[in-house]
Amino acid sequence: MKINRLHVKRIAAFVCGICFVLSLNHVFSLFRMQAEAYGVGEFGYNIWSLLGFIAAFWLFSRMLERRDTRLHCVAAASGLLMSAAIVYGAYAHFENDIFLSARVVWLQFAVMAGLATVTIPASEEIFLQFDRLNQYGEQECQRGTKKRYFFIIWAFVFAAYLPIFLWFWPGNFVYDAPFQMGEVVWNSYNTHHPLLHTLLMGAAYKFGVWLGDASTGFQFYTLFQMLILSAAFAYCAYYLYRRGVRRMYRVCVVLWFALFPMHAVFSISATKDIMFSAFFLWFMIFVVRLLFDRERFCWYTYAGLILSGVLSCVMRHNMIYAIAAGTVVILLFVKRSRKEKLFTAGILAAVYILTSLAQAGLTAATDAKTNDRYRETFGMALQCLARVAAYRPEDVSETDYEEICIYMEEEEMLTYNPYLADNAKSATNEEVLKDNFVNFMKFFVKLGLKFPDEYIEAWVTNTMGYWYPLDRGVYAVNPIDFYHKLIWTEHEIVKRSYLDWPKVIYEPLYYYGDYVKAPVLGYLHRPDCWIWFLTYFLFWSIYKKRRDACLISVIPLMYLGTCYLGPVAVLRYIYCLIVIVPLMGYVVMRSRAEGERRIEE
Repeated sequence: MKINRLHVKRIAAFVCGICFVLSLNHVFSLFRMQAEAYGVGEFGYNIWSLLGFIAAFWLFSRMLERRDTRLHCVAAASGLLMSAAIVYGAYAHFENDIFLSARVVWLQFAVMAGLATVTIPASEEIFLQFDRLNQYGEQECQRGTKKRYFFIIWAFVFAAYLPIFLWFWPGNFVYDAPFQMGEVVWNSYNTHHPLLHTLLMGAAYKFGVWLGDASTGFQFYTLFQMLILSAAFAYCAYYLYRRGVRRMYRVCVVLWFALFPMHAVFSISATKDIMFSAFFLWFMIFVVRLLFDRERFCWYTYAGLILSGVLSCVMRHNMIYAIAAGTVVILLFVKRSRKEKLFTAGILAAVYILTSLAQAGLTAATDAKTNDRYRETFGMALQCLARVAAYRPEDVSETDYEEICIYMEEEEMLTYNPYLADNAKSATNEEVLKDNFVNFMKFFVKLGLKFPDEYIEAWVTNTMGYWYPLDRGVYAVNPIDFYHKLIWTEHEIVKRSYLDWPKVIYEPLYYYGDYVKAPVLGYLHRPDCWIWFLTYFLFWSIYKKRRDACLISVIPLMYLGTCYLGPVAVLRYIYCLIVIVPLMGYVVMRSRAEGERRIEE
């Protein structure tokens, strides 16, 4: 990049463009495209090869004009990560085997290098866009203090969700809702699902039964959830208003919350993830105010931080691990006095203690049973064992295979699904796993040393829906469900329609699943889109040496880490990371170099 001869740089860009086309066509060949039908050959004579070459040549040439060494290094790290995600995701999805042979492994490295000729300069372009947003936010407008702003936005967003509610009244009774409602109907609770969420739905349902119409009662749960979610969105907009963020950005944020169809669909969907996402957004706003703005909190602000944290943890069990691990990282790297660090640790310890007390109280009040704690916690370990037993039975010793069958039923275990760990969990005996947990972990490690490739592939295929950016069909990540499930009881929840025109929009998109085919909109419904945004936010913070901005992403990334150990890649699991995107945009806009003045209030 220090060479000044233009023709040398053009030749380098030309060679890299050819390498990119070769690599891209190899990835396309894994999609089962045939050269005769689609023009995908070794050198690629199709239009996509030409467009890919032009893009590679242009991006690489632009990169060669820059002299920012730090930008190049950080972009190289993020770009190589993206190229690795493309290559390993394609092999895992279309071949279901990353380590086919030594030749294939070396070929994968070559393909990654070829793709990196675009993913690295593309990463630089993304970082430069972050810089533009940062420059856009440097001009601070007059800060707002009118509290009615919050209520106006709240009413506007809530009203935007009313049409879909009136069309799909009394709500989208889907996902785990039937199973949770079964606990209510038969008064047999367990801790698999958040008890608070089950009780909220149950209270609305029982009220409806008392009225003589279960659907009428259940609508109050849906309305309550819509109010909670729209209030969180309104508070985010109000926070930006208070901080003097430029009006155009605030308008875009409000319109995105109100009109992006994903939010409307989730607002009426009976799943714990929606309320959790609302509380998570509230919690992250308090975290940004504390760590990034360095705001001096009053007692009621600390109370809001603790309450939103407790409600987040109560609504999703894995959130407590994200907060615990995130707190450790934050306290290690944040620039605060010892006294401030101890006080912050005490506040977050209060979140943990109050969450534990709340969970214990709910469990005692409902006499809830814990039926699958070990299976849920170690679902990924079970998925690894199931893959070894299903794909490599001839290589597993008879003794090891019998030990696998001690923990898992053989018939169920052999129905291994690379993208879903539920089959492996359902095949596992909870009591045997609990009583022999230490031996199980030793056996898991022992088998992992024998079959590390299968363990890696089990994790890759199970999580690729979160990070693989190319075509993957409908198997790697569950689609958005949009229908009513029956709960098989005399007091049934029945759909009624009080408004017809929303059907034109929402029925083809979600009821029939056509949102996956819509340009741009379809990609915005993919988990990897938002996770890569969070990833690039982290890399940009490192590039710009924004310590506080970097620490803001710790808790979301820790939560994402718990999802990587979960049973399946689902959009609703990471919906909480989607709703905080405007907040992360604010952090980018107001990020300043280390040592510069922060907002003091």
